[in-house]
Amino acid sequence: ETVNVGYGETRKEDLTMPVNTLKGNKTRYQSYNNVYEMLTGEVPGVEVSGTSIKIRNATSFQLSTEPLFVVDGTIVPSINDIVPAQVKSIEVLKGSAASIYGARGANGVIVITLISGRDIK
Repeated sequence: ETVNVGYGETRKEDLTMPVNTLKGNKTRYQSYNNVYEMLTGEVPGVEVSGTSIKIRNATSFQLSTEPLFVVDGTIVPSINDIVPAQVKSIEVLKGSAASIYGARGANGVIVITLISGRDIK
C-alpha cells in the first residue's frame, strides 16, 4: 500500500513519520455531504468542528490554526467544494511528516488525492 507524503509516494511499511490515511472508496463515505464529515472521528489527534479542522490541538489567539490543504499536489485555501465521492484518499501529515511544507505545514497538512479518469475501471 502506498501513501502520498507530499513529495511523492512511499510504501506504508517504509514510513517512520506520523501519517494517517483514509481511503475514499469505503461505501460509508459516499453518503457524507463533505470532506469534513469524512474526517470526523476517523483520525486520532484531528478535531473537526463544522468546517474547522485542528490537528494536535494547535492553539493561537491571533494566528490561524487551520492545517495546510493540498489537493492533487496543489495548495488550496479551502476544501469546502470537494464531494466525498470524488476522493480517492486523504493523508493527514503531522509533525515531522509535515515538515516538507516548511512553516506553512506547522499546523499539519491534509493531502487529498481525487479520483482521476485512469482510476475508473
